[in-house]
Amino acid sequence: MKFNKSSWYHRRGGPRARSYLGLLAPHKRAGTGPAPTSSFSGFCQCTMERPMKIESFTKILLSLGLLMASHLTMAAEPTEVNSQITDAVSQTDDTVITTAQPTEVNGQITDAVSQTDDTVITTAQPTEVNGQTTDAVSQVDETVTITQPDAQQLLEFIDSLRGYGDQSFSFELSNISYKKNQQKNRNKLAVQVLGDSSLVEFVAPARSKGRKILKQSQNMWIRFPGTRNVLRISPAQRLLGEASNGDVTGTNFSQDYTATLEDSEVINDQPTIRLRLTANHNKATYKEVVFFLNSETHLPLRSDFYARSGKLSKQAFYTKFKEFDGELKLHRMRLVNPLVEGSYTWMMFDNYQKQTLDSAVFHKDALSR
Repeated sequence: MKFNKSSWYHRRGGPRARSYLGLLAPHKRAGTGPAPTSSFSGFCQCTMERPMKIESFTKILLSLGLLMASHLTMAAEPTEVNSQITDAVSQTDDTVITTAQPTEVNGQITDAVSQTDDTVITTAQPTEVNGQTTDAVSQVDETVTITQPDAQQLLEFIDSLRGYGDQSFSFELSNISYKKNQQKNRNKLAVQVLGDSSLVEFVAPARSKGRKILKQSQNMWIRFPGTRNVLRISPAQRLLGEASNGDVTGTNFSQDYTATLEDSEVINDQPTIRLRLTANHNKATYKEVVFFLNSETHLPLRSDFYARSGKLSKQAFYTKFKEFDGELKLHRMRLVNPLVEGSYTWMMFDNYQKQTLDSAVFHKDALSR
């Protein structure tokens, strides 16, 4: 570019103007003015050394500012690459929030996530999916209710604690009676059970040894040793202390009683299931029996026995169960007279065994032989 005397170059001071514009179009001219520079600092230095009119300086700065702004704008133009980078950065930021390692800041993030989760749970709008979920929950609740044993199932479970269903078996039974909390009498029995028939033989004491009781369906007989006489007896008749004839034979509540579930009850801080048994016939040992079962295990805790008159005749407390050949059975029970303080009888069941028994011995005629 050539400058003549009438050019802007000479009108604005020649070498000085060239120095001011050195950043954009540096020129060398030996011996005139400050050395040209290509840096902005040089420009400022030059400006301070050689004062110039404010008006001229403002125009120069304005030109430089527009040029630099244009340069910066062009350098920051969005491109496809920049767009991708921006997206990547956004994704990275999201990832950092959700996967960041525990720090103080992360503690806050964790709280925020928890709050978000709570919000989702509490503000979820009903949808078809939610409808299905609700149905699933309802089905689960219904399933739980269905699996709760009914009255008949509970009654069969109680029977299983003193027997083996249709399988014939035998067991030993020891009874100890107390009066005024003092031991009064005791005996030991050997019991055989086949279906709804039971044969009870006295083993001890010696004076009672050989005595036999036969229960056949709803009928019961006794034979004393040394005689051939067979006498009919009642299942409700007392045998020893608080134990009756019907208590010592193999029980089959399912055959003699109908069960009904009643309202639950708390006994000694233990939630229980109350099961009422009502006699199916007038030959049953008791008119009614009410069981209080553990609400979780369904094992009996207590049972109340009511006579034909409707009066409470005794209470049974089930204190111990024991496994025999892998099956849980009643091992110890205490019968209490609710009308006489200190009057009770311990019944201890032991040595349960499944056996094949001869049905011929479970007949009345067999007692007199």
